[in-house]
Amino acid sequence: MKLGVLGATGPSGQQVVIQALEQGHSVIALVRDRAKMHALNMQHDNLQVQKVDLSKEEDLAAAIKGVDAVMSCLGVGQNRGMCTPCTLYTDTIVVVTNAKRLAGVTRLVCISAWGSKDAPGLPFIYGWVVKPTILRNVLADMGEMEDILSDHCPGINYTVVRPPALTMDPVSGKEIRTCEGQLVQNASNYMSRGDVAKFMLMSLATDKYDRKMVAVGVDD
Repeated sequence: MKLGVLGATGPSGQQVVIQALEQGHSVIALVRDRAKMHALNMQHDNLQVQKVDLSKEEDLAAAIKGVDAVMSCLGVGQNRGMCTPCTLYTDTIVVVTNAKRLAGVTRLVCISAWGSKDAPGLPFIYGWVVKPTILRNVLADMGEMEDILSDHCPGINYTVVRPPALTMDPVSGKEIRTCEGQLVQNASNYMSRGDVAKFMLMSLATDKYDRKMVAVGVDD
Protein backbone atom coordinates (compact mmCIF):
# COMPACT_ATOMS: atom_id res chain seq x y z
CA MET A 1 0.00 0.00 0.00
CA LYS A 2 0.90 3.65 -0.31
CA LEU A 3 0.30 5.43 2.98
CA GLY A 4 0.25 9.08 3.97
CA VAL A 5 1.31 9.58 7.60
CA LEU A 6 0.35 12.75 9.46
CA GLY A 7 2.41 13.48 12.55
CA ALA A 8 5.27 11.42 11.15
CA THR A 9 7.89 13.23 13.24
CA GLY A 10 6.14 12.48 16.52
CA PRO A 11 6.85 9.34 18.57
CA SER A 12 3.73 7.47 17.41
CA GLY A 13 4.12 8.61 13.82
CA GLN A 14 7.72 7.43 13.76
CA GLN A 15 6.59 3.97 14.81
CA VAL A 16 3.98 3.88 12.05
CA VAL A 17 6.53 4.96 9.44
CA ILE A 18 9.17 2.45 10.58
CA GLN A 19 6.78 -0.49 10.74
CA ALA A 20 5.06 0.40 7.47
CA LEU A 21 8.38 0.47 5.65
CA GLU A 22 9.41 -2.83 7.26
CA GLN A 23 6.18 -4.35 5.94
CA GLY A 24 6.91 -3.19 2.41
CA HIS A 25 4.53 -0.25 2.21
CA SER A 26 5.40 3.03 0.51
CA VAL A 27 5.14 6.00 2.87
CA ILE A 28 4.66 9.72 2.40
CA ALA A 29 5.59 11.49 5.63
CA LEU A 30 3.29 14.52 5.76
CA VAL A 31 5.09 17.07 7.90
CA ARG A 32 5.11 20.77 8.73
CA ASP A 33 8.90 20.89 8.95
CA ARG A 34 11.08 18.86 6.58
CA ALA A 35 14.18 19.58 8.67
CA LYS A 36 12.64 17.87 11.69
CA MET A 37 12.01 14.72 9.65
CA HIS A 38 15.49 14.72 8.15
CA ALA A 39 16.97 15.15 11.64
CA LEU A 40 15.50 11.77 12.54
CA ASN A 41 17.72 10.22 9.85
CA MET A 42 14.90 8.02 8.58
CA GLN A 43 15.99 7.15 5.07
CA HIS A 44 14.41 4.52 2.84
CA ASP A 45 13.80 4.05 -0.87
CA ASN A 46 10.06 3.84 -0.17
CA LEU A 47 9.92 6.96 2.03
CA GLN A 48 9.02 10.40 0.73
CA VAL A 49 8.85 13.55 2.86
CA GLN A 50 6.19 16.08 1.90
CA LYS A 51 5.70 19.44 3.62
CA VAL A 52 2.01 20.25 4.14
CA ASP A 53 0.01 23.11 5.60
CA LEU A 54 -2.75 21.59 7.70
CA SER A 55 -4.76 24.78 7.52
CA LYS A 56 -5.19 24.37 3.76
CA GLU A 57 -7.35 21.55 2.43
CA GLU A 58 -6.07 21.92 -1.13
CA ASP A 59 -2.46 21.65 0.02
CA LEU A 60 -3.10 18.41 1.88
CA ALA A 61 -5.28 17.03 -0.93
CA ALA A 62 -2.45 17.46 -3.41
CA ALA A 63 -0.04 15.67 -1.06
CA ILE A 64 -2.27 12.63 -0.49
CA LYS A 65 -3.48 12.19 -4.05
CA GLY A 66 -3.01 8.52 -4.95
CA VAL A 67 -2.47 7.12 -1.44
CA ASP A 68 -4.45 4.11 -0.26
CA ALA A 69 -4.90 5.38 3.28
CA VAL A 70 -4.05 8.25 5.59
CA MET A 71 -2.70 7.43 9.06
CA SER A 72 -3.12 10.32 11.49
CA CYS A 73 -0.76 10.31 14.46
CA LEU A 74 -1.23 13.98 15.28
CA GLY A 75 -0.95 14.86 18.96
CA VAL A 76 -0.69 17.82 21.28
CA GLY A 77 2.51 16.71 23.01
CA GLN A 78 3.08 16.27 26.72
CA ASN A 79 4.21 19.75 27.75
CA ARG A 80 0.86 21.49 28.03
CA GLY A 81 -1.09 22.85 30.98
CA MET A 82 -4.28 21.09 32.04
CA CYS A 83 -6.30 24.29 31.52
CA THR A 84 -4.95 24.96 28.03
CA PRO A 85 -7.75 24.89 25.43
CA CYS A 86 -7.43 22.17 22.80
CA THR A 87 -8.93 22.24 19.32
CA LEU A 88 -6.17 20.39 17.44
CA TYR A 89 -8.20 17.25 16.79
CA THR A 90 -11.41 18.94 15.67
CA ASP A 91 -9.59 21.54 13.60
CA THR A 92 -7.44 19.02 11.77
CA ILE A 93 -10.10 16.35 11.22
CA VAL A 94 -12.20 18.85 9.27
CA VAL A 95 -9.24 19.72 7.05
CA VAL A 96 -8.18 16.08 6.68
CA THR A 97 -11.63 14.76 5.74
CA ASN A 98 -12.27 17.59 3.28
CA ALA A 99 -8.84 17.03 1.73
CA LYS A 100 -9.54 13.30 1.45
CA ARG A 101 -12.76 14.03 -0.42
CA LEU A 102 -10.90 16.31 -2.81
CA ALA A 103 -8.21 13.67 -3.35
CA GLY A 104 -10.61 10.74 -3.64
CA VAL A 105 -9.09 8.92 -0.65
CA THR A 106 -11.54 7.23 1.70
CA ARG A 107 -9.48 5.18 4.21
CA LEU A 108 -8.42 6.88 7.44
CA VAL A 109 -6.88 5.49 10.62
CA CYS A 110 -6.37 7.93 13.50
CA ILE A 111 -5.47 7.92 17.18
CA SER A 112 -7.82 8.96 19.97
CA ALA A 113 -7.67 7.63 23.55
CA TRP A 114 -9.41 5.69 26.28
CA GLY A 115 -11.97 7.94 27.94
CA SER A 116 -12.65 10.22 25.00
CA LYS A 117 -16.30 9.83 26.07
CA ASP A 118 -17.84 9.20 29.47
CA ALA A 119 -18.31 5.52 30.10
CA PRO A 120 -18.76 3.18 33.06
CA GLY A 121 -15.82 1.04 33.98
CA LEU A 122 -13.02 3.50 33.31
CA PRO A 123 -10.08 2.84 35.65
CA PHE A 124 -10.01 5.17 38.67
CA ILE A 125 -6.96 7.02 37.35
CA TYR A 126 -8.82 7.82 34.12
CA GLY A 127 -12.29 8.54 35.45
CA TRP A 128 -11.30 10.62 38.47
CA VAL A 129 -7.87 12.04 37.69
CA VAL A 130 -6.93 12.09 34.00
CA LYS A 131 -10.31 12.81 32.41
CA PRO A 132 -11.61 15.60 34.68
CA THR A 133 -8.26 17.34 35.20
CA ILE A 134 -5.02 16.52 33.38
CA LEU A 135 -6.40 15.72 29.91
CA ARG A 136 -9.89 17.19 30.25
CA ASN A 137 -9.66 19.49 27.23
CA VAL A 138 -7.69 17.04 25.09
CA LEU A 139 -10.13 14.17 25.65
CA ALA A 140 -13.11 16.44 25.03
CA ASP A 141 -11.59 17.54 21.73
CA MET A 142 -10.88 13.92 20.78
CA GLY A 143 -14.50 13.07 21.53
CA GLU A 144 -15.71 15.86 19.28
CA MET A 145 -13.37 14.63 16.54
CA GLU A 146 -14.97 11.20 16.82
CA ASP A 147 -18.45 12.76 16.54
CA ILE A 148 -17.45 14.59 13.36
CA LEU A 149 -16.31 11.32 11.80
CA SER A 150 -19.33 9.26 12.84
CA ASP A 151 -22.01 11.90 12.23
CA HIS A 152 -20.75 14.02 9.35
CA CYS A 153 -18.39 11.89 7.24
CA PRO A 154 -20.42 9.10 5.61
CA GLY A 155 -17.90 8.76 2.78
CA ILE A 156 -14.87 8.31 5.03
CA ASN A 157 -13.94 4.74 5.97
CA TYR A 158 -12.35 5.49 9.33
CA THR A 159 -10.89 3.45 12.14
CA VAL A 160 -10.45 5.42 15.35
CA VAL A 161 -7.91 3.73 17.63
CA ARG A 162 -8.35 4.39 21.35
CA PRO A 163 -5.28 3.36 23.38
CA PRO A 164 -4.57 3.89 27.08
CA ALA A 165 -1.59 5.96 28.25
CA LEU A 166 1.27 5.60 25.78
CA THR A 167 4.88 4.67 26.47
CA MET A 168 7.85 5.23 24.18
CA ASP A 169 8.52 1.50 23.82
CA PRO A 170 8.58 -0.42 20.51
CA VAL A 171 6.43 -3.44 19.69
CA SER A 172 6.14 -5.61 22.80
CA GLY A 173 5.11 -8.89 21.21
CA LYS A 174 2.06 -9.06 23.47
CA GLU A 175 -1.38 -9.87 22.13
CA ILE A 176 -3.28 -6.70 21.29
CA ARG A 177 -6.80 -6.89 22.70
CA THR A 178 -9.66 -4.84 21.28
CA CYS A 179 -13.12 -3.66 22.25
CA GLU A 180 -15.62 -1.40 20.53
CA GLY A 181 -15.92 0.99 23.43
CA GLN A 182 -14.01 3.32 25.71
CA LEU A 183 -11.54 0.83 27.16
CA VAL A 184 -10.40 -2.78 27.19
CA GLN A 185 -11.47 -4.39 30.45
CA ASN A 186 -8.69 -5.76 32.67
CA ALA A 187 -5.96 -4.51 30.32
CA SER A 188 -2.94 -2.51 31.38
CA ASN A 189 -3.34 1.25 31.77
CA TYR A 190 -0.27 1.60 29.54
CA MET A 191 0.56 0.53 26.00
CA SER A 192 3.63 1.03 23.85
CA ARG A 193 3.48 3.32 20.85
CA GLY A 194 4.97 0.44 18.89
CA ASP A 195 1.96 -1.73 19.69
CA VAL A 196 -0.47 1.05 18.75
CA ALA A 197 1.29 1.51 15.41
CA LYS A 198 1.19 -2.25 14.87
CA PHE A 199 -2.58 -2.29 15.36
CA MET A 200 -3.11 0.74 13.12
CA LEU A 201 -1.36 -1.07 10.28
CA MET A 202 -3.14 -4.35 11.04
CA SER A 203 -6.49 -2.58 10.70
CA LEU A 204 -5.73 -1.85 7.05
CA ALA A 205 -5.68 -5.55 6.21
CA THR A 206 -9.26 -6.27 7.29
CA ASP A 207 -12.71 -4.74 7.09
CA LYS A 208 -13.40 -5.76 10.70
CA TYR A 209 -12.65 -2.27 11.98
CA ASP A 210 -14.18 -0.24 9.16
CA ARG A 211 -16.05 2.81 10.52
CA LYS A 212 -15.39 1.65 14.08
CA MET A 213 -14.11 3.27 17.26
CA VAL A 214 -11.82 0.61 18.71
CA ALA A 215 -10.25 0.59 22.16
CA VAL A 216 -6.97 -1.30 22.26
CA GLY A 217 -4.86 -2.63 25.09
CA VAL A 218 -2.43 -5.28 26.26
CA ASP A 219 -2.15 -7.30 29.44
CA ASP A 220 0.30 -6.30 32.18
